Amino acid sequence: MKKSINEHWLIILITILIMAGCSNNEEKKTVNQTPAAGTNQMQPFAVATSLPPEPALPEPNTGDTAISVDGNILKKSVLDAAVKEKLKTFKGKIPAAKLKDAQARIRKQMIDEFIVRNLLTNEVERRKIAATDKEIKAALDQIKSTLPPGEKLETFMKENNISKEHIALGIKVSKLVKQEAGSKAKPTEKEISKFYEENKDKFIIPEGVRVRHILVAFAEGDDEKVKAEKKAKIEGLRSQIVGGADFAELARKNSDCPSKENGGDLGVIRKGQTVKPFEDAAFSQKINAVGPVVATEYGYHVIQVLETNQQKTAPLEEVKEKISHYLEQQKQAAVFNALLKKLRDKAKITVYEK
Repeated sequence: MKKSINEHWLIILITILIMAGCSNNEEKKTVNQTPAAGTNQMQPFAVATSLPPEPALPEPNTGDTAISVDGNILKKSVLDAAVKEKLKTFKGKIPAAKLKDAQARIRKQMIDEFIVRNLLTNEVERRKIAATDKEIKAALDQIKSTLPPGEKLETFMKENNISKEHIALGIKVSKLVKQEAGSKAKPTEKEISKFYEENKDKFIIPEGVRVRHILVAFAEGDDEKVKAEKKAKIEGLRSQIVGGADFAELARKNSDCPSKENGGDLGVIRKGQTVKPFEDAAFSQKINAVGPVVATEYGYHVIQVLETNQQKTAPLEEVKEKISHYLEQQKQAAVFNALLKKLRDKAKITVYEK
């Protein structure tokens, strides 16, 4: 049976890109990923979420000012509180000797976030770009769809300091970048084909087998006697199948795996996706053969292989849309960086932090 995979993808519709030009020439970090077969890529823009959603109003006295961006100020007291709160999340994870450096990095990151957010906010307001309630709801629904079962959207947003204002700004920035990029961001057929030919190793679909099974599961506290009874049950079911009984029907009535709703069909599995004894049996059996009973940590299984799929490279037509989307994101990211540099050059930014 397939292993449970608990992957918590934090998708906020528009991912964070803090590309603030650092005065100390700190090397910028970029994400360089290619779209493997069967994967989805995220949008390349988002809003910072470490600080309050609205910039503080300017005040005559700059004694409590950390930075000013076109008249919008970030108070030192607000920054100090935000840094302190952020450090709490790393409690016990940072050695005491490195705490000061970590605090400085967090502080600088938050200042950069404040600069970027204000530059982008001012620009979308200047261009009168809006985010509709429908778009915000769609973004929130997308976040909700990525959460593990039982986790509430409100809890997730609170824990990650995400507000509707952040989501709205992210949507506006996405529109801003698309405006700036225009049709230039759309990759050509030639660019798509070139990328595919140069990255064929990213589109390999590994060998797989489509299997169905019946599971008689172990329960906590099962002793040897109970296990022997369960072994006898699964052997009896196997004998019925070998004798001509309908596999799917027996699975629906007897299997302890959720796949019983599909007659025991697990779909296509690939190496590394299941526990080893199950994998070894599935990849060694002949098509339609009913293999011997297999014991795993989950219980006893009867396995039947329905079809085999050899390793292959996904054809261009199958991955063309994903490649196009990926290349478009790369171009939009470049446009975003250029736009942000232009906005920085025009803005009046004063850093009071030393």
